[in-house]
Amino acid sequence: MAAAMLIVLILVANSDVTWSETASERLAAAKKALEYVNRVENSQCSGGTEEVLQLVFNTSVWRVYTEPAIRTANILSSIIQIDGNLNSLEENIFYTFVRNNVHGEGLIFGAAIALEPGLYSLYDRFCPYSFRKNGSVSAFDIAVNYNYLSNGTEWYNAVRVKDFGNATVKQDSITYNGSTTPLQFDQPTAKYENGHWTYPYYDCGGGDIWMVTYSAPIFDLDKNKTPIFKGVATIDIELTNVDINQCDLSDESDGGALDVFRGTHHCQATTKCVPLIGQGFRRGAYQCHCMDGYYYPVVGSPIRAYSGYDIERYVDKYFGLVTIPFRCLPCPRGCDTCVDDTPCLFPMELGIRILVVLLAVIMIIGCCAVSFLVFKYRTQMVIKTASPIFLHLMCLGAILMCCQLFVAFPEPTDISCIIEIWPQHLGFSIMFGALIVKTWRISIIFSVGSVKRVSLPDIALLKRLSPLVTLFIIVLSVWSIVDPPTVHILTTTSSLKFFTCAVTYWHYAMYGGEALLLLFGVYLCFTVRKAPAHFNESKHITWAVYNAIILGSFIIILTQFMAVSNGPDVLYLLLLAQHQVLITISMVLIFAPKFWALYKGSGSEGEAGVTTITGRVKQHLPTTVSKLRSDVRSTAVQTDDISLEMIATRSDSIKTSKYSSKVSPLLEVPATSFKPDESNHSES
Repeated sequence: MAAAMLIVLILVANSDVTWSETASERLAAAKKALEYVNRVENSQCSGGTEEVLQLVFNTSVWRVYTEPAIRTANILSSIIQIDGNLNSLEENIFYTFVRNNVHGEGLIFGAAIALEPGLYSLYDRFCPYSFRKNGSVSAFDIAVNYNYLSNGTEWYNAVRVKDFGNATVKQDSITYNGSTTPLQFDQPTAKYENGHWTYPYYDCGGGDIWMVTYSAPIFDLDKNKTPIFKGVATIDIELTNVDINQCDLSDESDGGALDVFRGTHHCQATTKCVPLIGQGFRRGAYQCHCMDGYYYPVVGSPIRAYSGYDIERYVDKYFGLVTIPFRCLPCPRGCDTCVDDTPCLFPMELGIRILVVLLAVIMIIGCCAVSFLVFKYRTQMVIKTASPIFLHLMCLGAILMCCQLFVAFPEPTDISCIIEIWPQHLGFSIMFGALIVKTWRISIIFSVGSVKRVSLPDIALLKRLSPLVTLFIIVLSVWSIVDPPTVHILTTTSSLKFFTCAVTYWHYAMYGGEALLLLFGVYLCFTVRKAPAHFNESKHITWAVYNAIILGSFIIILTQFMAVSNGPDVLYLLLLAQHQVLITISMVLIFAPKFWALYKGSGSEGEAGVTTITGRVKQHLPTTVSKLRSDVRSTAVQTDDISLEMIATRSDSIKTSKYSSKVSPLLEVPATSFKPDESNHSES
């Protein structure tokens, strides 16, 4: 509205208008408008082209600034109702109105009053206008050099052609001083909805700023008491200090008047747009910050983001010719955020892991060798009485447990975490289940101080081992389906991350169940403490079980405490240590005495005596008792029924030491008094 011609950038102010173009077309028009803004600001303007760009924008955020214009219009409308025109007002009153509307803080840059011809008889056209510049307010009549009555003047004619049939008309009265009769008159009142927002335009030659104008109508009444247009009171909103926000509109962001420009930024896929505050009505007032998971590649830059101004200039010059750069680089693996390519993951030592795998291979080879020796010497008393088939199962369970080390070798995934629990717990159930079941058979046959007549062949024991293994399979299946183990990220004290399988209540439940199984094994060892020497390995089994419970629990607890501070390689070594406790030490405690017995006495009787299951040598018994013991040896415990009868003899015929943990040999029993049932025996 300055004296210079106005370069008009038309944006449709009424947000209720329905448009047929698609969202992409609106976005393209907004980008075109921004290009126009940039072109106008960088040109030497001396006149207007009235280019029209139809875009929808929101003016509701500026509603508070329209009150001065509406109040001024209503005051002038009230004077018209009383006097019929505005001739009663001095010219300086009009300038006082417009200057007062500009004063104060806010976005109001200018204000005007434009009247219809004849309403103020002093001038044919009268449009006092004030504006703020360089901290002061200036006012003049723009009608001297500018015909605001022309059809191209939107801020005036857009209101002039409106239908005000529904405008508010109120009944007012004034009782003057000295009069007793009030003056009654009708007062038309303008509201916000009766006014009109113009399209943003560049005040070229005046303030050289971008602005938008709101016009409130001045009313008179016709003979039908219908409001008729008599002029406007306006305010100009300075857009120079209103930022153009080109960033995407999100649910959390506050809406603005110029949200029409949202989404017109050129930030690339690895970056996010962040608007700059206080940049004014300029294109490129944003920065492209790196998204989480990416970092700014320019080392030493004080601002680690791409400038929107640089990007817009690059787009103007090279758009469509080359790929737009200004991209961030991906962070190293495992980093949620980063500032450079410094690794966030704890580096795994391949040498340590290969060493663990080699040890696991050696353990498996050792288990296979043990199983081979058991098979080779299965007819020897020291092996036969220990139930070879269950010794083989122990080796199988140990091999399965060793397989966990192969699964845990690479970096864990959700799939590997599920697979890892199977060899660990299933192997445990087979290895220690076989050990406990065969100990249970000895407990049933040789109760303390007596020998029972029972029939427990290997097939019967396998039927009792199967439910235990099946129970473990069911629990592992439910665990894998209902709440499968997943990868968990831990952070060390050095702020490096590593992946590990999360420990949940399922793990602790399995550990608790396995501990109860081992404690039951301790109880069985106690019950067979006085079984015959050939069948009694309770001491070594007890050591193996205690070792598994105490050292195994210690390593599990140590793993939880050392996980955060030492990284994945230490956890892998602790897993190896756990297998050494459960497998290597247990296998040595169970099998070393047997192989030592084979080495020393070949598992049979010699001149010096009999080599027992634990590797000790028992002296020869008297001939009769030796015959009885020979019958006992000929009974293959692991393959057929054991049927023994305790011979009722005199109390002095049985000599049992209170310090012995075995049932003492039966002495001085006539050969004819004990005849084993050959039908219940099987020679090896």
